[in-house]
Amino acid sequence: MFAALIALAVQGAPASAQGLAAGEYKVGFITENTGAIASAGQSYWNGAQLAAEEVKASKYLGGASIVLDPKESGSDAARAIQNTNQFIADRSVLAISCCILSPVAGSLKPIVTEAKTPLVIFGATAAGLPQLPWIYSMTILPGPKDTATAVKVVDAVKPKTAAYILAADNDAFKGRMNATRTALEAKGVATAGVVNVLTKDTDFTAAATQAMGLKPDVILVYATQGAAAGAITALHDRGYAKTIVGNDVLSPAPIFKKMGDSVVGVPFPVSFSDSIVESAEAKAFVAAYQKKFNAPPDIYSAQGYQVIWFIAQGLKSISGAPTRESLATALSKVSKIDHQVYGGEVMKDGQAETTGTLVVAWSADGKIVPWTPPK
Repeated sequence: MFAALIALAVQGAPASAQGLAAGEYKVGFITENTGAIASAGQSYWNGAQLAAEEVKASKYLGGASIVLDPKESGSDAARAIQNTNQFIADRSVLAISCCILSPVAGSLKPIVTEAKTPLVIFGATAAGLPQLPWIYSMTILPGPKDTATAVKVVDAVKPKTAAYILAADNDAFKGRMNATRTALEAKGVATAGVVNVLTKDTDFTAAATQAMGLKPDVILVYATQGAAAGAITALHDRGYAKTIVGNDVLSPAPIFKKMGDSVVGVPFPVSFSDSIVESAEAKAFVAAYQKKFNAPPDIYSAQGYQVIWFIAQGLKSISGAPTRESLATALSKVSKIDHQVYGGEVMKDGQAETTGTLVVAWSADGKIVPWTPPK
């Protein structure tokens, strides 16, 4: 399957792209393999490593290759800023990739813009982060998919009231919740209330009790991975038997291992799932990732993977030795991703987008399957 991926990469190479000087081209990668969201951070990093290996093995760039230079941030803004300044000072670094948390990504925007160094975001979910020609986002924005999921669930179960559990210290989730709330209220679903939690909370018993006390027909959870897992588990432990709607943070395999029955049947949106893939590229990616890491890829590893292929596509269009400026110009001209795992990915004003929304749920045997309404 790795050989198949290489063949697909070669076949997908644009015929007009040629002339890149041979050599190793460095991408500074701000890892987040420690801290509260390390499981997601490791997935981004794994996907990026696999892509860099494939770019080299397939000779997608001819005699050139991409080398990743990792620096750990632990999702801390100060460390991410320090790492960014170090990458900028190293003129061999052509581009930087970073950030799960949107505030961290936002803190780097003025730095890389001033230094005229391309930044490709792998995980932050706030809209408006890209700034051509220097800043790009390979994150498939979850907000529209959150709303589409909630609307589909509401159309199926027909609730009269909804309550929301929100990570109050995360502005991105506030925006996502508000967009969904507006859409549901327009469909006649009254808001029973909003229960606030914090990203670093560990006990969600009180939040679950408060949400259930509102007597809603459906509870929608807008929080980061640990908080979402804790809140949903607490709701089930407290006996809430009505519909719970999650978000994309429920998609990684470790979530099922951690939550088990608590997450089974809870609908959430995904842009990519290893168990629901159709294209040859996606199937080859799943097989190669499984072989290298002995685990299935998730949406985070897919996004990390896409970051490196996007940068490679920009490099491929450059003649001679690339610079930060020429790479930024090349990336700004990419409108369609040549090598991707979504079955259709485009770049619009520096933002990656896909069509359609997969509404899925975990099955009892630990597989992501299309969500079906309860009978």
